Amino acid sequence: MPGSALAVVISLIEGQNGVAATAGSSAIALEVSQLEAAFGLTPAPWYVQYAHYIQGIFTLNLGASITYYPTPVLSIILSGLPWTLFLVVVGAIIAFFLGSYLGSIAGFNRRSRKDLVILIITSILAALPSFVILMYLEMWLSVQHGIFLISFPSKINTSPNSIMALARFYTLPIIALMFTSLSGFVLGMRNNMLHTIRDNYVTYAEILGLDHNRIRKMVYKNSLLPNITAFAIILGLAISQSLTVEGLLTTPGVGFFFGLALTSKDLPLLQGIFLFIAIMLILSIAIVEAIYTILDPRARVSESE
Repeated sequence: MPGSALAVVISLIEGQNGVAATAGSSAIALEVSQLEAAFGLTPAPWYVQYAHYIQGIFTLNLGASITYYPTPVLSIILSGLPWTLFLVVVGAIIAFFLGSYLGSIAGFNRRSRKDLVILIITSILAALPSFVILMYLEMWLSVQHGIFLISFPSKINTSPNSIMALARFYTLPIIALMFTSLSGFVLGMRNNMLHTIRDNYVTYAEILGLDHNRIRKMVYKNSLLPNITAFAIILGLAISQSLTVEGLLTTPGVGFFFGLALTSKDLPLLQGIFLFIAIMLILSIAIVEAIYTILDPRARVSESE
């Protein structure tokens, strides 16, 4: 297509509105220059455009959204960020503790019926996407029985009724994300238990005749640390899965804006959301590593070293 694509689109729109316009008119040229500046489409070498993009990242200037023009992309992401973080963090924390507990039971009672049942259930959950689990939960508990809400509450405030409505809406999405994240913690904890249970202090505790539950708790504490490191990776995966969940339920989170940007071909908003996912993954890994250093003295670097 010859000439500027923006000029052609603007001329077509103005022509449909009954305005005689040509691609070379001064009015269209002014509009084209303004839009090119707003969306970062000004003619420039690729390395100059890339430098402007990197500058925009560090200055938090991700450009304007095409769908919500002239609203900045950063404002749109920040408006949906609290809802997404609430959904992801709560689901990941529940999956971490529940998965670590089930994994400790499976690892300590290896090759038993408990171990077999836990492995089968977690293997099935690992193969199911979060939106599939959510779909069946919503049909069963929301549509048929009306226990939970399938649509986001229209009015949000601090009243008890509003808080209860939010709880009824977010319960099933949190459970769906928790189920999809559960298998990683269960299998990771089980493998850690199988390795730790061979240590000498476990054999010594068994010789002393200590209760099995007490021994399991001792092994559980020493096997939990590697699962903390896996928490950051699984949290990043949960963020990507939450985009689909929020898009299906039209929750005012980042996932809703992601689906809208995808269907509207809003490239600046898509780039901003992908950047947000990468930053959240990096921050979660950094935070978990700092917590791991505090919890495990062996990971600290002494001043003498």
